[in-house]
Amino acid sequence: MDDKQDRIFDAAHVLFLERGFKNTSVADIAAIAGVAVGSFYLYFKSKEDIFIQIYTSENENIKKQILSKVDLDGDPVTLIQTIIQQIFKLSSHNRILQEWFSNPKLNTLIAQQNSSTVEDSLVYSTLMTLIDKWIAKDLIKDGMTKERIISLFNSLTVLDFHQNEIKTDNYQQLLNDLISGILKVVLK
Repeated sequence: MDDKQDRIFDAAHVLFLERGFKNTSVADIAAIAGVAVGSFYLYFKSKEDIFIQIYTSENENIKKQILSKVDLDGDPVTLIQTIIQQIFKLSSHNRILQEWFSNPKLNTLIAQQNSSTVEDSLVYSTLMTLIDKWIAKDLIKDGMTKERIISLFNSLTVLDFHQNEIKTDNYQQLLNDLISGILKVVLK
């Protein structure tokens, strides 16, 4: 990227984090970057185009942060609990990553832009790495498929988005109990 393109990308990143997609305009991005609106379109086709690039970058950075802090060969229960907690913690206040779940239009565009978006997503790619390790160590119960295991863990994301509907004083304990239960179904 050249200097102008870097400034536009950085400005958009900051604004998307602060305001979200809907409340950020191309004019806002251009103003923060110190360029004309026309210059924006020399580098990016649309606000959606730059958002998708920023989303991809943000997703990859968060994934690297999480994976650098865990021992993938550690105890599966502790490992999954730590990873899920980190994913929820790091994405819960990240307006860029939240768009994947809250904005169906952007979700579709992100998926169309990159056919491997789901596979590259933070949750999916991390879990696939772990599942592959568990398979190699012969830790998975017979009849369990990768798709079934991923579906079980993806249900935790749905739960997290509806946690305010769950009547509990200790949501974290509930989440840990569900992770333990899933792993009892999955692991030998």
